[in-house]
Amino acid sequence: MMQLVRYVAACVLIAGFSAQSVQAHDSINAEARKNYITKIQELQASTAASSPASVRAKSLYQLGVTLDEIRELFNQDMISHGIVKGLETSLLLNELTRIGSKLDASPKTGLYVSQLQHYRESIRLDPRAPYIDHARYMLLKSHFYDSFSDNPLVPFSQTKETLVEMIGIGEGLLKSKHAQINGEELRFVLGIHYLQAIKQQLGDKDETQKKLKKLVQELHKDYPQSLKLLTLEALMS
Repeated sequence: MMQLVRYVAACVLIAGFSAQSVQAHDSINAEARKNYITKIQELQASTAASSPASVRAKSLYQLGVTLDEIRELFNQDMISHGIVKGLETSLLLNELTRIGSKLDASPKTGLYVSQLQHYRESIRLDPRAPYIDHARYMLLKSHFYDSFSDNPLVPFSQTKETLVEMIGIGEGLLKSKHAQINGEELRFVLGIHYLQAIKQQLGDKDETQKKLKKLVQELHKDYPQSLKLLTLEALMS
């Protein structure tokens, strides 16, 4: 059973990367590298303490999204080749460090991890901004995929407080109409967090199981061919 879970979980981990990251070293040329660096430096300048809170919040959100886009490109290379491949991609990695937006690799997985602090601070500064639901979604999703290797039920160092926080974020997004929130992904990640809560005896087990059952029913209805649904059901069995 665990071999099946690990295989499917690995497939889901790879599927977690966006379609744009299929060929990282082919998609980052000199122009793309320069554009990324220019954009990041402009966003960094907008996060200065002298800027209005709403401006800082949006810039931090956009900075988080941009860096996550880049790290997806890097991680596709890591999964495919074991290294960041291509001259311009390597230059971009080094330039990010130079300008203060270094992307760190997880010692557990070797993949580059998200800079979650940008989303957290954006949410804190402007919790009612129109893009904030997407910031919360990116925080939830990025934390999740950074937190495990081959078994989502065994995160590396996730505290109970963080688990409660992630469940709260996920539940709060279930009714969101934001166009950039993927309903399948959201329900999958929240479902895994419910399983983690049950495993750790966190909260009311019966209530959590009811919520999990409802999520699975929704996934069957809306995404019957979902690999994520298959993974979730394998982990539940």
